[in-house]
Amino acid sequence: MDDKEGGQKMKALNIAMKEVYVSIKSKRFAILISIYALLLLLLSYSLRDNLNELVSPSVESMSIGLFGVNGEILATPLSVMLFLNFTFFTVIGAILGASLGADAINKEVESGTIKTLLGHPVYRDEVINGKFLGNACVLMITVLVGYVFTIAFLLINGTPLDGGSILRGFVAFLLTLLYSLVFLSISLLFSTLFKKPETSMLVSIGLAIFLTMIYGLIVSLMAQHLAGEMPPHGTPAFEIWVENSKLWEQRLHFINPAHHYAALVIAVFAGDRITNYYVPFGESLTLMLNNLSMLLVFLLLPFALAYVRFMTSDLR
Repeated sequence: MDDKEGGQKMKALNIAMKEVYVSIKSKRFAILISIYALLLLLLSYSLRDNLNELVSPSVESMSIGLFGVNGEILATPLSVMLFLNFTFFTVIGAILGASLGADAINKEVESGTIKTLLGHPVYRDEVINGKFLGNACVLMITVLVGYVFTIAFLLINGTPLDGGSILRGFVAFLLTLLYSLVFLSISLLFSTLFKKPETSMLVSIGLAIFLTMIYGLIVSLMAQHLAGEMPPHGTPAFEIWVENSKLWEQRLHFINPAHHYAALVIAVFAGDRITNYYVPFGESLTLMLNNLSMLLVFLLLPFALAYVRFMTSDLR
């Protein structure tokens, strides 16, 4: 049994390595990674002078209104750059994850290569696991490039780095990878639901753009509508209406993976005004627990549905 399981793992890894090779060679990946690198370069260059003015660490208030998240982070040159980098990746990571998984299955079915693949001693679960692992590796490479690029730019610029920010940046790198895997999982599900790769690609990328660029803009309008008719200003009823509106905003943001990811990034770099340093990791973990749990649900649920769909579908 152990030899059989070992053989299945090797076949899944072989499929994953092939998926990495094909994805990295694709024009789609080259375009997305080029745009990401260019925007990182422009961001780093535009903030160069401001970062050099951060002589000593200080706790600053940060707000990402688009995702309904705010908090305080310890502002050092590295933490500010990494925070902005990972916040920017909220959009790029979602689109990249969605584009990688959107045609992972149905493209193989449409071209007929899935029959050739399954004609060999390969099980279906090895195929879908290999596809997911391969594209996950591509996402890991992309996020790692952004992390290393940020540190390298600051070193070249002569900006001082601190060990605490490097460590927390690595934690944020892992959380960023988890976040992008959520959209990979969702797009993989669409790839098993739709026969045409073009359809699943359109739906996957459309959903990623909607959740990261549009949904946050309409949340406040939806919350005000759900809170009921606005009472006159200055009345006790108006104060209650405002509280209900904020409560509905929190509920509506709760179903958005981007909200939980943004909250996690702020929690990782959270600062304590009393000590003028980072909040201890133990307290940060407490702050991150709910958001981390929700991201794991967003990751595992679509993948489980995609797995069941692929295992039971007719691939003719």
